[in-house]
This record gives sequence, C-alpha cells and structure tokens, in this order.
Amino acid sequence: MKIVNVVAIVTLDQPLDLLLIHNRIPGSSFPKNAHWLRMRLEDNTYIAFYKSGKFLITHKNPDALGKIADIVIRKLKEIYVDAEIKDITIHKIVVMDSMKLHSTLENIIANLDPKKACYEPEQFPGLIYKDWGVSFLLFSSGKVIVAGAKTVEKAEEGIKRFKELVSSIQ
Repeated sequence: MKIVNVVAIVTLDQPLDLLLIHNRIPGSSFPKNAHWLRMRLEDNTYIAFYKSGKFLITHKNPDALGKIADIVIRKLKEIYVDAEIKDITIHKIVVMDSMKLHSTLENIIANLDPKKACYEPEQFPGLIYKDWGVSFLLFSSGKVIVAGAKTVEKAEEGIKRFKELVSSIQ
C-alpha cells in the first residue's frame, strides 16, 4: 500500500485576511471565482487559505503535516500575521494498492451489492465501490485506489476487506 495523498485542515486561532496574505506572499493566487487563496511551498505542497482562519494542506506524507503547518505559520508571521495553530485534522487519505484479479470487472460488479457498487466503462474505466466508510476504485489491471479514509489504519483495513470481498468472486 502506498500513500498517494493526504489532505489536512489546520485551524488557526483567528480569521485570515486573504487579500493581505496575497499581497505579501509572492506566488499566492486566487483561483477564478473562488473564495480562497492558494499557494505552493518550495517542495510543491499545496496550501489553500480560507477567511475562516483555516488552511488546507495537500501532501504525500501524513507524518510531515505538523512540520508543514509550522512552515506556513512562519511564513504568516514573516508578513505580520500573528496566528497560532489550534488544531490539525486529517480530512482524507488516498492510498494505492494492487491485487490479482481472478475475474473480469463485469463479473465482479454482477456479484456486488448494487447499492454499493457501480461500473460504467463508457463513463469511467474503473469499478467504484463504497463501503466501510471509504470509496474504492478498482481497475482491470488490479490497481486499487482507496479514498476518504481519515487514518492510514482505516485505509489498510478497507483494502484488506475489499481484497477479501473481490477475491471471493470467481
């Protein structure tokens, strides 16, 4: 299992003046028709600031979130925004894994609960399955993407259960 993406929300002790941050941090920008401010750190980590006093971090390593949040706080303090971190919460983790398929996606979908599964190859080349609080994308190559887990353990548990389910289908 490989972690592909982690999205965390950092809550600060005060609202943010996005225009002030934009004017003082080079490279920050407002997406078209958006109400948030985005920027990238030197390592290409994506940051999105919100007026509410929160910012989002998108990165590949959940263990680095605290360090990244501290870097963002230092950048804010450099432009005289004296904010402190109240909380860091993982919003979602996306992981990738693979499995050996013993059947086609068409046969697999026919044997899954239709309330939890969807496969429309004309629209998307993967089977979509939602259960155990996460979503799975299964491709004919055996590649599995798990999205929506809040912890690495939840993603691992989901993958294990999904592989057992799919492997039981002949």
